[in-house]
Amino acid sequence: MYGLRTVLLPALFVCAYVFLPQKMYGLQAVLLLALFVCAYIFLQQKKGTASRTYDVFLSFKGEDTRGGFTDHLYNGLIAAGFHVFKDDNTLPVGEEIGQELVEAIMNCRIAIPIISKNYAQSKWCLRELTKIMNCHIEQKKRVFPVFYKVNLLDLHDPGSHFAADLSKHDATCHEESAKWRKAMTFVAWVRGWTSQTIANGRDAELVKMVVERVSSELQTMWIERLPIFPMLMSNYYIRSAYGCFSEKKRGEVFLAFHGRDTRLGFAACLYSSLVGAGIRVLKDDHPYLIGTHRTYGIDNSIRDCKISIPILSVNFASSGWCLDELAEMVDCKRQKGQKILPIFYKVKPSDVRNISGSFGEYIRQHKENIQPLDKIFGEYMRQHKENIQPLDEIGKDKDRKMSKQALVEIGKYKDRKRWKQALVEIGKYKGLESEKIANGYLLSSYSHQNLSLILLQETLVLLKAYFKFILQLAGMKGNF
Repeated sequence: MYGLRTVLLPALFVCAYVFLPQKMYGLQAVLLLALFVCAYIFLQQKKGTASRTYDVFLSFKGEDTRGGFTDHLYNGLIAAGFHVFKDDNTLPVGEEIGQELVEAIMNCRIAIPIISKNYAQSKWCLRELTKIMNCHIEQKKRVFPVFYKVNLLDLHDPGSHFAADLSKHDATCHEESAKWRKAMTFVAWVRGWTSQTIANGRDAELVKMVVERVSSELQTMWIERLPIFPMLMSNYYIRSAYGCFSEKKRGEVFLAFHGRDTRLGFAACLYSSLVGAGIRVLKDDHPYLIGTHRTYGIDNSIRDCKISIPILSVNFASSGWCLDELAEMVDCKRQKGQKILPIFYKVKPSDVRNISGSFGEYIRQHKENIQPLDKIFGEYMRQHKENIQPLDEIGKDKDRKMSKQALVEIGKYKDRKRWKQALVEIGKYKGLESEKIANGYLLSSYSHQNLSLILLQETLVLLKAYFKFILQLAGMKGNF
């Protein structure tokens, strides 16, 4: 229990600061200084009473990783100054998780489940994972999974060794096993690290990446740890200033591209140019996205950015992920005027706009993957044939029960319709055409740099205008 002065006094100071006349700058400064002092007292008291609160909780299968990766990660986190929970005791078979483990999971700031080959054989690990994912849902606890020497798709595959291991628990833990399956499926949808894809499977590089991401996450501003932080953010001017000067590594620019076409070429060159100019850039493999949902995390990142840059290449439309990102960009432009700077890389804007060429072919392939409606909906279609709703409305009627597979196919249909609308709209935007840069000599590094430089200049102009607008709203003056 913290002292009243560390909670009530800052609240009073904030109220006074917010409601005082704007011209009383001197008194506001004094109140702000007093708030800093109270914040320091609060954090010191919290530090003294948090001896059993962990920064990181590690969940792992001992026989898989205890003598290797887990120990290396634990030592790396300890060396970085973090308080880490790693249970080295062997739990008897069938025994419940102790209260110490439950409290450690609930009170930790970040949970790192290390999903290895035999993870699902352990009831203890599965109970830990279930508790972790429950906290992730209910308390928004940060979860950074490591998929260690396993195929991520196996966590979804009913024929995989994970499914077989889970089935072995059905006889003795029937009620719990259903929750364990959900937890295993859910954790696979959280962005994490897949060990085989990082530095050719070298553990040392993976440990370094995990420690850096944890460090970035836990290095929050002091104001974010105050109990009155929500109250502070309710004031428009404080919220605007906080958004400008926050140390959070939110992106200013989101870069969308098809990896096979441009990841090691133009996209890499553009990313380096933007970062070199001091612009924060997010892309699909950015560390900031670790711990977010594989779909919704990308959508949120696009919404938080100021500018979106889609690189439309020959195989762009082959990826549902790329098309989802493009559709989200278009939605953000419609809803809040977010800027889009499209790049037509070795493709014509008319092919994008008319959904022809490779774009038309890939959209047709996506259509073929949607099964016939009468086959999917079956009895539902036969029962409601006379008054069947438009497909866009199916699923909104809660009184009509439909199969899970039917709802999935409806989702595919709606996605495809959204993708086509986004392609048509993005094809109408004024963007950069790579064929018109450097006389079309696209294979040279010079042409890539030239195109990146032009785009960099466009991006800087937009960002300058954006931040100038924000500072004006906050009543501040800035010279750019």
